[in-house]
Amino acid sequence: MPDSPPVRLLITAARLIDGTGAPPIQPAALLIAGDRIASVGSRITPPEGTERLDLPGASILPGLIDMHVHLADAGLPDATVQDRDPPVLRALRLAQHARRTLDGGVTTVRDVGGRDHLEFGLRRASDEGLLRTPRLVLAGKIVSRPTPGASSWPGMYREASGVDGLVEALLEQIDAGADVIKLMATGAVLAPGTEDPGVAQLDPDELRALVDAAHAAGRRVAAHAHGIEGIRRCVAAGVDTIEHGTHLHEDHAVARAMAVRGIFLVPTLKALANIADPPGRGIPAEMVAKARKRRADRDATFRLALETGVPIAMGTDAATPFNRHGENAEELALMVGLGMSPFAAIVASTSVAASALGRDDLGVLAAGKLADIAVWEGDPLLDIRVLQRPPLAVFLGGTRVPPASEVGGQPPAT
Repeated sequence: MPDSPPVRLLITAARLIDGTGAPPIQPAALLIAGDRIASVGSRITPPEGTERLDLPGASILPGLIDMHVHLADAGLPDATVQDRDPPVLRALRLAQHARRTLDGGVTTVRDVGGRDHLEFGLRRASDEGLLRTPRLVLAGKIVSRPTPGASSWPGMYREASGVDGLVEALLEQIDAGADVIKLMATGAVLAPGTEDPGVAQLDPDELRALVDAAHAAGRRVAAHAHGIEGIRRCVAAGVDTIEHGTHLHEDHAVARAMAVRGIFLVPTLKALANIADPPGRGIPAEMVAKARKRRADRDATFRLALETGVPIAMGTDAATPFNRHGENAEELALMVGLGMSPFAAIVASTSVAASALGRDDLGVLAAGKLADIAVWEGDPLLDIRVLQRPPLAVFLGGTRVPPASEVGGQPPAT
């Protein structure tokens, strides 16, 4: 028997922002056929039998892409309180966090540090249809030298020493199913004791060996790097994304090199904001002090990246204190507050993020692309905070995702 024609759906709305930076289409129509976008325009005459979804006053966007999340953790002020929980409980929370993220209009996430590889099981469960998640781009464990930070996040780090040991740790992540490699190139704000975010933790020869091994295996490299020396070494080694990049403003030549080479900055503004000015109690005082010390650096780096043309991809660091899954769009408001236009913030969260992933089938609303779509009431170009509201509709691969509240209820926040 011949294959059945794909199910078609025509969505109409007030406007469509395609993610490329092109002017919005007003009024807007988008035709889905199966898991792909069939056509986009102001008006579309659909084939007979096409279903319709009319959303006057709304905006059609590509589903957002968050380049930096940790789905296994909940955004508690002190994550260590859940360290003794059984793996099955952490796995259920992992699924809950993924679903909240999808319900917020984020259709792809890059998880850059899970717990004990539970995230690979989550992806398998999603592939088997047991639950719904965004598209999952997974790093497995963070490859790192022995560091105090690992004690704060048991099961998230793979510590090793020397070039051979570090490369072995990297290859273990690929064998486990990693799509991307995460390296710890400097200290961390949320590390205990004397670990300094400004200090480089990987030598140039170690970084080059790790990047070469990852690229040889077809994997991109995300480097956690706050301090300028760590950033400088990462750029020289050819990493693909710099996570945080707090002190990049201290060396304009490094920023220009990132712009020329197409090395992306994932600034994670929300993470530092919520640690420096926590909306509640519970974050250790030494970590608050570290964040406050670097807040002005964060802002200066973001503005320098805008000025020099460093490609900026949106990432929230969701799971850091008070940085909850499903509230990812708050990052765009912070980007706008530091001088990025709402239009550019949307592009950073769609097509630019897709480019940082190496995916040409995501992040853009155009014929032939995957139909990952989110529709919000209102106009985010007038007020970016529109995207912080629950979307009117979310589609993943052409299939509409019903809100979790309609399929058994949303569990309480953790």
